[in-house]
Amino acid sequence: MRSAYFILLFFTVAGLSSCKQELLNTPVEKGGARPGTVSNIMVQNTNGASTLTYTLPAAPDLLYIKAVYEIRPGIKREVVSSYYNNTMTVDGFAKAGAYEVQLYAVTRSHVESDPVAVTVTPLESPVNLAFRSLKTQAGFGGPNIKVRNAAEQPIVIVPMIDSLGNGNYESLDKIYTQADSINYTIRGLQDKPTRFAFCVSDRFGNSSDTLYEEITPLAEVILDKTRFSEFTLPGDGPLAYANEGVAVRLIWDNNYNLNAVWPRLYTNVSNTNIQTITWSIGVAKTLSRMKIYPRSENNDRYYEQGNLRDFEIWGSANPTLDGSYDASWVKLAAKSIVRPSGLPYGQPSSAEDIAYAKAGWDVEFEPGQPPVKYLRIRNIRNWQGFTNIWISQVDIWGSK
Repeated sequence: MRSAYFILLFFTVAGLSSCKQELLNTPVEKGGARPGTVSNIMVQNTNGASTLTYTLPAAPDLLYIKAVYEIRPGIKREVVSSYYNNTMTVDGFAKAGAYEVQLYAVTRSHVESDPVAVTVTPLESPVNLAFRSLKTQAGFGGPNIKVRNAAEQPIVIVPMIDSLGNGNYESLDKIYTQADSINYTIRGLQDKPTRFAFCVSDRFGNSSDTLYEEITPLAEVILDKTRFSEFTLPGDGPLAYANEGVAVRLIWDNNYNLNAVWPRLYTNVSNTNIQTITWSIGVAKTLSRMKIYPRSENNDRYYEQGNLRDFEIWGSANPTLDGSYDASWVKLAAKSIVRPSGLPYGQPSSAEDIAYAKAGWDVEFEPGQPPVKYLRIRNIRNWQGFTNIWISQVDIWGSK
C-alpha cells in the first residue's frame, strides 16, 4: 500500500508540476498592458488550507492567477491556477490563524497585475490535528501507533528511537498515509524498556510537536505449528475432494509452493452461506498477527475463485461445541484484501499482485486481545463472490 501511495503522490505532484510548467512555457507575447485584478473574492477555510473563488479580470491575454503567501514565518509558497478556472486552493499552512494572500493576474507576456490582498483563516492543520489524536502502546516487537487523520490529507508519521539511551533519537520508519485512521506496529525490537519519540509531518515541511514515551515492546515469536490440530465444529465449511486428501491441516504443513499444489484446503464451492474453518493452535497464546498465503491453480492467479477477499479471524480459549459464534468467541480482526494493481476479476496478475500474494496477506491483531487456543476463519466473500475457502498456508505470531 505504501508503494501504491508513493506512485499516486508522484503522479499527483508531477501532474501539478507539468500543469504549472505548461503555463510558464506558453509562448510569450511581447509588451501588453498590465491586466486588471481579480475581484469578488470568496473564501472557504478548511484544515490547513483555504479555497478561493473569484471573478477573473477581462484581459484577453490572461494566462493564470498566482497566489503568493507564507505558510509559516519566512517560508513563502506560490500557487497558480489557469485562466480556465475561477478557483484555487492555497494550502500548506502550519497553524490555524489569519494569513495574508496576495493574488496576481498574469498575462501571456508575464505581465502581472497589481496585487490584491485577501485574508484567509485556515483551520487547524492536518499535521496538528493528527498529532492531537496520536496514541501509543506496547505492541508485539515494538510500539503500536494509532492516529486519526480526520482531514484525510497526506501526512507522515515519524516514530523515532533512543537506541543508545543518550537522548539522541533516530528515525525508525516513515509512515506515509492519507487514510482516515492508522493502526501500525513497529516490528523487530527487543522486549526491554526503550525511549521512543513520535511526530507528524507533511510534504510542506510542517512538523508537529513531539511525543516522548517509554515503552517495553512485547516479545513476539512465530507459533510452533507442530502443536496445531484440526478442531472441526458443527456448521464448518464442508470439504470438497476429501477423498483426494483435502484437509484443514494442510494449511500448516509448511508447503509454501502456492501454485497448482494439490491437495490443499478447498471447501465446497456449492455452499454459498458464510463459511468457517476451525482449528486448535495447541496452547493459549496472545496473538499479534497472521500471514495467509493464497493458492493458485495456474499462472499465479491469486485473485480468483476461492481465495479469501473479505473475512474475519475469531479466537476462543474454551469454545462451546455447537459451532455458534457465541460469547465464548471474540473477533480478533476483520480484513479485506485489496489487489495492488486494481485490475478487474479474471485479468492475469501483475508483477505487484504476484509479489503481494507470495509474500502472504498480513492480518494484524489489536494489542490487548485475550489469549486464545482455538481459531476460526470466517469467510464472508471470496474473489469469485462466493464463500468457499482456498488457503495454501498460514503463519501465526504471538506471545512466548
